[in-house]
Amino acid sequence: MMRLDIESLRAFKAVLDHGGVTRAAKALNLTQSAVSHKITRLESRVGRPILMRGEHGMVPTSDGQGLLHYAERLISLHDEAAQHFRSSDLAGQIRLGATEDATSAELAKVLGRFGRVHPNVSLYARVAQSLMLNFWLTTGEIDMAILQTFTKDMEPDDIELWREDLIWVRSIDHPPQLGDSIPFVSFDSNSFYKLAAMQALTATGRSLRVVLECPGKEGIRAGIKSGFGIGLLGRSNLEEGLTELHSDLPAMPSVSHVLRSRAALPSRLERNFADAILLEMKDDIPK
Repeated sequence: MMRLDIESLRAFKAVLDHGGVTRAAKALNLTQSAVSHKITRLESRVGRPILMRGEHGMVPTSDGQGLLHYAERLISLHDEAAQHFRSSDLAGQIRLGATEDATSAELAKVLGRFGRVHPNVSLYARVAQSLMLNFWLTTGEIDMAILQTFTKDMEPDDIELWREDLIWVRSIDHPPQLGDSIPFVSFDSNSFYKLAAMQALTATGRSLRVVLECPGKEGIRAGIKSGFGIGLLGRSNLEEGLTELHSDLPAMPSVSHVLRSRAALPSRLERNFADAILLEMKDDIPK
């Protein structure tokens, strides 16, 4: 009888999620050789190749694509069962804040699964900009937050989920003519991107001129595409019609997406919820 072990399936999924063995090993806290061994063992048991090298990293073969479908379901059920028997007596409330970038399918899975496993836990989530989320943490309006901060400004107890480059972005169809006053498409007044851009430009003798404020990424991208102004976005937010602006504007530091707790000593409930988030989202770098 063919036996497919969970950890080999997890390694297989991680290689595809992260585009290669090196990043998968880092995400799983394993050596590269350990990940490669798990993949080799899985291929041996399946009896068919499941991975091949694509243009941008490892991709599944046709058999691998079928295996991935089952792997995702098996891993999800395994982790849900393990979590249930580890801490099914949890009860209480968790108020979570998250940025728009973090409100992905992965976070939805975490919330749904955690709620099913722990029916006595009340979950509440709200979306806002990072500065507002941090304010709500300090005022006690939320218990935990997935927010962005510059990597260099991370707090000691922050748990980094992933990081990415912060880049100047322009329209492909409407190249900007940049002078001393830079037309800028910004998130709302609580955006730390805007504050960082103002400080960086001021240091070079230029100024930032906000031409559009919008609370969401779609509006920001539309404003930049139209040529109304340039913007700052994480590299994962580039899409058709947008490109990185290569100019003499100051380079911006990388941003980290972190899990931050209000309490210096999180409760057992909060620790379990943090573990659930880490299991699904840590190093899940957007592509």
